[in-house]
Amino acid sequence: GVRLCFRGWVRDRLGSRFVFSLGAVVSVVAFLVASSTGSQAVFAIASGVGGGMVLALGFYHVTQAVAVRVSPDASTKAIAVVTVWGAFSSVVYLPLSAWLVENHGWRVALTVLAISAGVSFLAAAVGMSTRTESMPLSVDLVAGMREALKTRAARSFLLSQAVMGMAMTVITAYQVPVMTEAGLPLATASAWAGFRGFSQLFGRLPLMPMVRRFGVVGSIRISYVAVWLGAVALAFAGTPLLAGTFAVVAGFGIGAISPLIGIHSRDVFGSQSLGMAMGVVNLMFQVAGAAGPPLAGVLVQQTGSRSVAVLAASFLALLACLSISSPERSPSG
Repeated sequence: GVRLCFRGWVRDRLGSRFVFSLGAVVSVVAFLVASSTGSQAVFAIASGVGGGMVLALGFYHVTQAVAVRVSPDASTKAIAVVTVWGAFSSVVYLPLSAWLVENHGWRVALTVLAISAGVSFLAAAVGMSTRTESMPLSVDLVAGMREALKTRAARSFLLSQAVMGMAMTVITAYQVPVMTEAGLPLATASAWAGFRGFSQLFGRLPLMPMVRRFGVVGSIRISYVAVWLGAVALAFAGTPLLAGTFAVVAGFGIGAISPLIGIHSRDVFGSQSLGMAMGVVNLMFQVAGAAGPPLAGVLVQQTGSRSVAVLAASFLALLACLSISSPERSPSG
């Protein structure tokens, strides 16, 4: 999580070209080492470094910040477009990876994925640059984080993300076990869980009209309520109707959250330090999210029911909805 803050800060200070070039070199080298080694220890370290660099330098806290910089007059639309394309990543790469592993082995699959990641990073590095003369190298990371937390809107935003992080990790970790515990066959439950991932597109495609109609904060609240309702349906998803309701409603909410978080980060923190700010937001989400499943496990042990843990997660989603607030004013920069 801390690396996300640091990478975002580096992106703000040195520009996207440096970040994407670094991602290309390190991720490709690390994954190629992992794909060729015969040592389990070397594989664990190399694959961890490669995966960590792809996540830290190529995920939404970076790409959305870059989208804002390269499209300052249409930043909301740019963020929406980035996340819509991002939603197709699992649709393309999961089946491709499975086919490569089954037909050519995991080493070839990892090599192909490494080269693909490197080419994508290099294309981004060559195709755009957010480096400007107004991006000083002397800005202190800790001071920047402290400055970002001065407003009530920023604090409530981070609180809501921490709470939602716990809710979403519990929901995603327990979605299949809860449905099977309620009586659905494993294959059916897995299919509905997969459809929940696809349904995230339903939250991203109508994003622009939703923001125009309800505003950014209003749209975030709608997405949080959708996660809440979807989690309630999941807690009792012993029938295809309830399982489908969970998949569509929760998928809509989770899908809308990703772009909305980027848009709200821009409104709360401003665009000049957006990478660092989104790193902080992701840090809060991931740290709190990591605590979600263990706490849910304790609750399951005490009650003997996974549905109770999911209902607790639904309550957290509602709490996140109530905790977020609008910026007092538009930030400069």
